[in-house]
Amino acid sequence: MQFLPHLDNHTATAYRHPMKKWFSMLLVLLLFCLAGAGCAVRQPARVADIRMLPQDAGVYLAHIKGPIFDPARQAAYFQQFKDRFFRPWHRTDPKHSAEIVFSGLKKYRLKSLYGENNLPLSPDFLDSMARQSQPDIYPLRHQPAITVTHAAIRVFPTHKPVFFGPLHPGRGFPFDMMQNSLVPAGTPVLVTHESKDRLWALVETDWVAGWVRYQEIAAVDAAVMADYSAHPLAGFRADQVPVIPEHSPPVFSGRVGMALPMKEPASDTGFVTVLAPARNHLGNTELVEARVRDHGIQRLPFPATPDNFAEILNALMGQTYGWGGLYENRDCSALIQDVFAGFGLPLPRNSKDQADFGETISLEGLSGPEKQSLIRTQGVPLQTLLYMPGHIMLYQGVDPASDQPVICHAMWGITTRPPFSTRSGRLVVGRTVITTLEPGKEQFPRVQPQDLLVEKLTRMVLLN
Repeated sequence: MQFLPHLDNHTATAYRHPMKKWFSMLLVLLLFCLAGAGCAVRQPARVADIRMLPQDAGVYLAHIKGPIFDPARQAAYFQQFKDRFFRPWHRTDPKHSAEIVFSGLKKYRLKSLYGENNLPLSPDFLDSMARQSQPDIYPLRHQPAITVTHAAIRVFPTHKPVFFGPLHPGRGFPFDMMQNSLVPAGTPVLVTHESKDRLWALVETDWVAGWVRYQEIAAVDAAVMADYSAHPLAGFRADQVPVIPEHSPPVFSGRVGMALPMKEPASDTGFVTVLAPARNHLGNTELVEARVRDHGIQRLPFPATPDNFAEILNALMGQTYGWGGLYENRDCSALIQDVFAGFGLPLPRNSKDQADFGETISLEGLSGPEKQSLIRTQGVPLQTLLYMPGHIMLYQGVDPASDQPVICHAMWGITTRPPFSTRSGRLVVGRTVITTLEPGKEQFPRVQPQDLLVEKLTRMVLLN
């Protein structure tokens, strides 16, 4: 009989149960790997649609002949666009009541709020924002103004982010609940209020209201308004188009969805002359003449041809998703608004309002295949928006290879159901892409059928 050497109790236990020892080591290793994964670089989602479908809008529009919109209808839309663009300068009262403008002060008290360090915000945060916002004396100002840079419109007068839940998909970064929208440089606004420290102005366009830093705007007088309104508007065909004043450095770049007055059309030198607003040392507007390469700008509205739509969409394809215009990027409704602005359509800013813009066809109560069939038969490429609560998409037509409806949209991600977890996750796409209505379908069971876009669609919107 073989005897074990003399061992103390701890050593003997480990010796008698080697599997327990190895299990402990594996558990520690697993926890280490999971902790490391939390700090690892997140890789972009490998969605089959994005790999397989050409990310070129022109591929799906090549068969379309003639204008996308009836010219008379487009002209009527563009008149509405101009009226809405300049309307803030001609209001005698604020468009929005105090109850609407300061609704966040009440609504956010019902939420758990987190800061940029993923820790809960101080209980005093909302009280400090209320003191800064001065809701009891709204409206304090009535001053026509203009944005002199691409201005971030904030819910409260702060540049600090606020998140609803850092560990929950769609509630942490980049979903900063303070980010309302982005307003391009050169946009007429009305200042209706200011913060207690006088560093922030509450402004409104015809489609959004919120707080901007004073240095992002400049006051306008009657002479500036008359000069700015006297010229035809021009729009940009791409982002990051240099706008170069004649005797000073560039003040901002042009971007799709933005409009500036065109003082002189393209010359032999290949430049268009526009009026660019700049803020002087007194906070007032000076209009400076600036040059823009003629291939990057065109008089509004652009001819509504398939080629023009393809060029604009392709200029934005693959761009990073930007909640509320964060970092000057686009979310789903900003993409739709900016693309159609170039063609003179005055679409609202958020997806719910956009879904009410045209003639609607309900998709509720239909199965996924029934929805796809209805979209194929009644949807018109580039004239049809597809809506689900919280997301909106542009119908591109049918993929020639698969006969599936395809869409262009700025997409954050696809809902996932990780095994052994009660929480949903996200397969992050995070950019503007062309997909079918079932991106991520191949990821089953990680992506469940009920989480596919087609199952969530509730409405089809016909713009023409």
